[in-house]
Amino acid sequence: MNNPKFLRYFYLLILVILLLGIFFRFANIDQKVYWHDEIYTTLHINGFFSSEWRDNLFTGKIIKLKELQYYLQSHPHKTLGNTLKVLSIEDPHRPPLYYILVRQWREVFGDSITVIRSFSAWVSLLTFPAIYWLSWELFKQPIVSGISLVLIAISPFHILYAQEARDYALWTVLITVSSASLLRCIKLTNSQTIKSSKCYLSWGIYTILTTLSFYTSLLTLFVVIAQIFYSLLLIKIKSTKTIVFQGFSLLISVILFSPWIIVFINSYEQYKYSTAWTKEFHFSPLILLKYWGFNLTRIFLDFSLQLESQWTNLIISICSVLLIYSLYFVIKHTSKKSWLFIVTMMFIPVLYLLIPDMIIGGVRSISPRYLIPFYIMINVTVAYLLGNKLISTQQFKLKLWSVITLLIFSISVLSSMINLYKDTAYTKVISSGLPQVAEIINESNSPLLVGDDKSYHAGNMMALSYLLNDNVKLQLLTNNDNYQLPRNFNHIFLLNPKNNLKETLENSGMIELEKVFNDDHLFLYKINFLE
Repeated sequence: MNNPKFLRYFYLLILVILLLGIFFRFANIDQKVYWHDEIYTTLHINGFFSSEWRDNLFTGKIIKLKELQYYLQSHPHKTLGNTLKVLSIEDPHRPPLYYILVRQWREVFGDSITVIRSFSAWVSLLTFPAIYWLSWELFKQPIVSGISLVLIAISPFHILYAQEARDYALWTVLITVSSASLLRCIKLTNSQTIKSSKCYLSWGIYTILTTLSFYTSLLTLFVVIAQIFYSLLLIKIKSTKTIVFQGFSLLISVILFSPWIIVFINSYEQYKYSTAWTKEFHFSPLILLKYWGFNLTRIFLDFSLQLESQWTNLIISICSVLLIYSLYFVIKHTSKKSWLFIVTMMFIPVLYLLIPDMIIGGVRSISPRYLIPFYIMINVTVAYLLGNKLISTQQFKLKLWSVITLLIFSISVLSSMINLYKDTAYTKVISSGLPQVAEIINESNSPLLVGDDKSYHAGNMMALSYLLNDNVKLQLLTNNDNYQLPRNFNHIFLLNPKNNLKETLENSGMIELEKVFNDDHLFLYKINFLE
């Protein structure tokens, strides 16, 4: 950059925004609904099989909230072995690294929602040096690395997942660092001036990072496939040394991960059951494309817009143009080593999700949390565009792209500020409406909430328990046949009742069901007794 004064102010701005990104990750970390998936994080780290809590809670007896939350607390008799056993049998597609780490974290700091979520928040801070390193390995430009750091620091998408008790923040760090490490390894392997010991050490680090990534998420497989494609396409099999090193490194990673591969194979039927939701919905290619565009916007902004909104269409168009131009700019102005890595890492992991959705149906490719490798590459691509436009010697272009850069930064900061005070988010998916459900129930006098253990209802009921007043009682059912309403409550609510229960109650002629809340996933009915 030819303007030292502009450079000083710009790096000062980066520092300020970086501090904001840190603040957003910890502020009000316990305020958003502790949703269905996070409930299962707690149940898993506590070492409870579903049969243990379902058999004791879903009996049709009227219970207090504390009885439900007993299983969401740590217990000395439940060891790390219990955690690993539960994961291996009930959730084999969830490798154990995150659960092991967060369990140890909780044992040191306590088992509150704040503590459990804060592990992800602290881990997410490692994304800052990770993305800086990746950008540096790709472009060797400090301003680009600085902008990529800012974009990920204030991205509303990354902040939301930094405040969630799931493994996504840890996975983001590991695949970012492993990608940077691979680029470093290839460079050292092809260099004639680097000592072999340093080269071996670098490949050893890459092996460890890849193994840790596998033990965090099975989706690492698609990242590794993309990395293999990159090496083959870049080197064209002329430099067998790099291919041999990478192949040997990945072989060691697979061997180290083989214990969980065996676990996964042995529990494959449970895996199919746990992931059945990804195949439940079928969308046309056009709708999938729109969802994709919508998810693309969430990297930079999150204003709770609806998919059908005209504003959403406009924002999708603007973000798509920005991404396409950024990708074109990178391909045109960088070496093959850089742009090929971005293209392979951006699209190959996505194709493994998108192709099944388009052929057999499903929602794998429109779940934002599965698109993290794609989002990381978008980050460095847009950063390269902005960084190089800001070093233009033409004053008009410099001013124009300074405004665009500040606008992108400002929109992301504003989105994160708005999210800061919300009690839910789109990332809560099937539990996003629970705060509104709780508000309706809490306003009632002597309420009873009735629910069952079908589908995701059990996890949602546990999540809802954190939002309800202590005077709320629960009646949890596993069988709705011949259900009789208790008469000693002023208000009775049904959460997502099965159709046969609804029909039985409505046909009795004694009550009227009033729908008081519904969204795409939650249906709350209030029972009105007829005189």
